[in-house]
Amino acid sequence: MLWRLLALLAVLGVNGWGAAQAQSASFDVFEYRVEGTTLIPALAVEKAVYPHMGEQKTLADVEKAREALEKAYHGAGYLTVLVTIPQQRVNEGLVRLTVTEAPVDRLRVVESRYFSQGDIRAGVPELAEGQVPNFQDMQTELTALNRSADRRITPVLRPGKTPGTVEVDLKVQDKLPLHGSAELNDRYSPDTSRTRANASIRWDNLWGRQHSIGLSLQTVPGAPNESQVFSANYTWPLKGGDFLAFYGVKSDSDVSAVGTLNVVGRGDILGARYIRPLPGSEAFFHSASFGVDYKDFDQSVNLIGSGGFNTPIQYTPFTIGWDGTWLAERRTTRAGLSFNFNVQGLGGDEQEFADKRFKGRPSYAYLRGSASQERTLESGYGVALRTTWQLAGQPLISNEQFAIGGVDTVRGYLESAALGESGLALSLEGKSRNLKAHFPSLGDSVTELHAIAFADAGLVRVLEPITATSRFSLASLGLGLRLKGWHGLDAALQWAYPLKAVGDTRRGDHRFHFSVAYEW
Repeated sequence: MLWRLLALLAVLGVNGWGAAQAQSASFDVFEYRVEGTTLIPALAVEKAVYPHMGEQKTLADVEKAREALEKAYHGAGYLTVLVTIPQQRVNEGLVRLTVTEAPVDRLRVVESRYFSQGDIRAGVPELAEGQVPNFQDMQTELTALNRSADRRITPVLRPGKTPGTVEVDLKVQDKLPLHGSAELNDRYSPDTSRTRANASIRWDNLWGRQHSIGLSLQTVPGAPNESQVFSANYTWPLKGGDFLAFYGVKSDSDVSAVGTLNVVGRGDILGARYIRPLPGSEAFFHSASFGVDYKDFDQSVNLIGSGGFNTPIQYTPFTIGWDGTWLAERRTTRAGLSFNFNVQGLGGDEQEFADKRFKGRPSYAYLRGSASQERTLESGYGVALRTTWQLAGQPLISNEQFAIGGVDTVRGYLESAALGESGLALSLEGKSRNLKAHFPSLGDSVTELHAIAFADAGLVRVLEPITATSRFSLASLGLGLRLKGWHGLDAALQWAYPLKAVGDTRRGDHRFHFSVAYEW
C-alpha cells in the first residue's frame, strides 16, 4: 500500500527550482516560508526545517528540509500530503516551500451486495469528501468496519480529476450474513437419554446496521420431554466498537449448557451485557464487560453435595468480567476473569435461598476464571493446556456452583458429575500432525485429521455440606480423533478412562464422547 501511495504522491505535484539556482550553488537560508500548511502544529513545522537553515547551504540542504517536512506530515498520518519546492529566487535568505494537503475529491463504495453503502461511508469519516485523510485514524475506522466476518473493505486511492486531490474507492467483498449450525453429541446427564441435538440460526446484519439476532434449540432426539432449552440473543454494536448484548434462555432440563451459561434446573434467564474493547495491540486484544441477569428457577438438581431442593427461586445477579487474547507465532493464549455477585433485596429472600441451599444467603459473591494456551510446534505437532476455576467463601445455590465432569472439563464422566462452591479443572492435550495425507481416499472433503491424547483432572469443594463428604475429585486419561472439512464440518470421537469413582461412574468405566457439527 505504501508504494501505491508514493506513486500517487508523485503525480500530485512536481518540485521545481529556478534555473538561476545551479545544483552546486551555495546561498544563505535564514527562513523557510511554508505555504499551505494547516494540519500539523507550527512547532512541528519549525522542528522539521530548522536543522537545514544557516549560511552556505545548497539545493541538497533545501531538499532535505522538504523531505523532513513531508516526513513530519506522513508520520502524523497524513500520507496524501506533498511538499514541493516552487520555482523561485533566493533573496535575503528566504526559501519558500509549498504544502499540498490533498483532500478526498470523491468517495465511492463499490461491489457491496448485502451491506448499506451509506453505513459504510458513515463508518469512515476520515475519507469524507473534502477531508484530508489521516491514515492512522482511517485504519482504526476500517478495523471497526471489518470486524464483521461477512465483509472485508479495502481502500483504493488514485489521483483525483482536480489537481491536488485524491479519489477513494472502498472495495467491498461481502457474503450473505446468514449463519447457522447443527450438532449431534452425547453430552447427557444421569438418568436421561444419551444423545443431544443442537440447532441455531443467526442473522448478522439486521436493519442494515450489523445488528445480530439469533435463535437456538437444544433437545433430546426422540424424547424432547427429557430436555429442551430455547434461547434467543440480540447484539447491538455501538460507536467506538462497544457492544450491547441481550439474551433469554428457557430451560426445561436438569443440566444444560448454552454458550457461557451453565443452567442447572428448570426455569428462565433474561440478561444483558455491555462489552467494551480496551486499548491493545496487533498481538494483544482484550475487553471488559458488565452484565445483569434475571433468573427464575423452579427446580435445582440434587447432585452430590449440592444440597438442592425442589423449591422456586428468583434473583438478579451481576457480573463484571475481563477477557484477553495474546497472539504469537505458533502460540495463542487466552485468559478470562469474572466477579459474580448478588445483592439482597433484588429478588430472592433469605428463606428462598435457605430452602434452596443449606445456609444459602441472598447476598453472595465469587470469582470465576479461565486460561488456555494452544501451541503448534515446528514439526506440526501441537499441545494445549486449559484450566477453569471458581473461588467462593460461602455456600451457593446449585445454579451458581462450579461443575466438573463432561467434555468441557473432565472427559470420561457425565455432564456436571460433581458440583461445589470452589473448584478447579485442568486439561493437558497433545495433538498429532495433520494425518490427512495418510488417507488419500478422504479427498477434498476433509481438510484436517488429528489424533489426540489427553489427561483431565478436576476438584470441587463443598462448603457446609449436608453429607459427610466435602470434596470430590475426578481424573481421566484418553485418546481421540478430530476431523474438519467440507465448509464447516467438525467432528470428534474421544475415548476416556476414568481414574476415580464418582456417582454413577466407577473407576475404569471407560466412556466414548462424540460430536458431529456443521456450521455455515
